[in-house]
Amino acid sequence: MTTSLIEKLLIVDDQEQQQKKSGRFLEEFAEERSAAGGSRFRIKDHLFEADRRILIRKHRRFAPYPLHSHQFLEFNYMLKGTSRQIVNGAPLLLEEQQLLLLDTDSRHELAALGEQDLLINFLFRTKDLNIGSLKRIDAAGAGMTYDFIMNAVLGPNFHENYLMLDLKAEPEVRQTLEQMISEGLANRRLRNEILDSLSQVLFLQLTRIYQSQVAAIYREATKNDILITILQRIEDEAAALTLNQLAKDLGYNRNYLSNMIKERTGATFKELVTLERLKNAHDLLLTTTLAIEDIAHHSGFSSKTQFYKKFREHYGQTPDQARRQL
Repeated sequence: MTTSLIEKLLIVDDQEQQQKKSGRFLEEFAEERSAAGGSRFRIKDHLFEADRRILIRKHRRFAPYPLHSHQFLEFNYMLKGTSRQIVNGAPLLLEEQQLLLLDTDSRHELAALGEQDLLINFLFRTKDLNIGSLKRIDAAGAGMTYDFIMNAVLGPNFHENYLMLDLKAEPEVRQTLEQMISEGLANRRLRNEILDSLSQVLFLQLTRIYQSQVAAIYREATKNDILITILQRIEDEAAALTLNQLAKDLGYNRNYLSNMIKERTGATFKELVTLERLKNAHDLLLTTTLAIEDIAHHSGFSSKTQFYKKFREHYGQTPDQARRQL
């Protein structure tokens, strides 16, 4: 984000100046009038113009914003500073370079922002996008840890309507968000079309980040489950990891660990490792020009012959055929 745009966003406008003096938020929508009685209100999508599906706004500082919900999907991006919020009754602190995703009808209130705090609201008027759809995109390719947590730990009836992602180590998605901020706050030709295109990129990027952070996001739900540690070790070290080494590192009997993995995943340790090796090899085939023999070795297969056999069994084609499809 350019320094000039940050400086522009930090300017205290007339509405913020009034909020700073009174300590109360200024009403902007008819629904907000019910907040005076202390009741929750629901902001409908009338604030979108007819030709706009995406709105990007700076959240006004200096006054708390009362309990409310939305008829649309909202992202809160902490561009600078921090924001204390309560979502569905749970207090949270949104820190710089973190993103809060709020689904339709999530209950939400915000403490007053300070002068150096910049919270940017991304509003999406669409029935096709929600947190659930974000999790389902490319779920099949997300990895065994993701699949296990989604299906076994959280369960089929688990539902949430908000999610917080940490973007500190994700410069690409921060760049996409900042491009959208620059475009959304300007009034230039093709603004809506550019925002629509960038939003598609954003959702794919967030899907990838969510899948990589899923174990950390659900740490409380998974902290006592040794299988999460096992699956992550397999994903990270498939090329060289052995059952003996894993059992030693975790302090378990080898046979006990083997039986537990089979019972809880339906697959043996060897089968899980082979699947991960094949996935890694397939990625290398499609994204590099490495020789197939080198890919086999790098992925952990003992020989090119073994690699070809397992690859054909799993993908129904040879590695050469997979590469030629590019």
